[in-house]
Amino acid sequence: MWRLRRWPNDPTVAHLIFVDHLTLPTPASINVAVEQARHSGARAVRTSALFPRVADILHATGFDAIDRLVLLRRELDAPIISDRSDLRHRPRPFRVWHLPRAAAVDQEAFGPIWGNDTASLRDIRSATPRNRARLVRDGRTIAGFAISGAALEQGYLQRLSVGTAYRRQGVARDLVLDALQWMYDRKLTAAFVNTGVENDPALRLYDSLGFVALDDELIIAERRLTE
Repeated sequence: MWRLRRWPNDPTVAHLIFVDHLTLPTPASINVAVEQARHSGARAVRTSALFPRVADILHATGFDAIDRLVLLRRELDAPIISDRSDLRHRPRPFRVWHLPRAAAVDQEAFGPIWGNDTASLRDIRSATPRNRARLVRDGRTIAGFAISGAALEQGYLQRLSVGTAYRRQGVARDLVLDALQWMYDRKLTAAFVNTGVENDPALRLYDSLGFVALDDELIIAERRLTE
């Protein structure tokens, strides 16, 4: 129900990813993961975003919260845009050869701790049964990109990243609108996205596009490993 990979940009941190979201992890299984990370030489184990019930279990096994995220939802009960040609920026297909340049954009946007590398962006794209990845270009430069997914009747805006030189130009807005329309076209009922509790620009954007914050905050947790 879990797997370990290297944390993007930091080989000393193991990334603990829970792949079975319908089953709560046991303390015993978490301890197995921690020991595997320790034997691999990791100095710390860090999780993806966790719901409170899972975060409580990890807290009981020595993990501490290091970041909090807001989870937002938007109903998909009407068309989002009449025509994608109405968008100010034209989202284009995000191909596999764009991964290195997209990773550079993500690391610039989110910094070395939270920015993705090529491998983790590839993992995000394959995290759901159906997915869509689009980018906005300025010549050969990637201005921003969005990775979206669908599972059952729900859609997920899994990653939205815009280069600092292209912020406040409508790039993020057009990428989100394009992603939401893709979800609506596939008859999904709702879209979900998360962002940092202090990421005011992103929160304002999502609010303006009809997202509503849910009660539960998500937690990213970490356990430092000592000799």
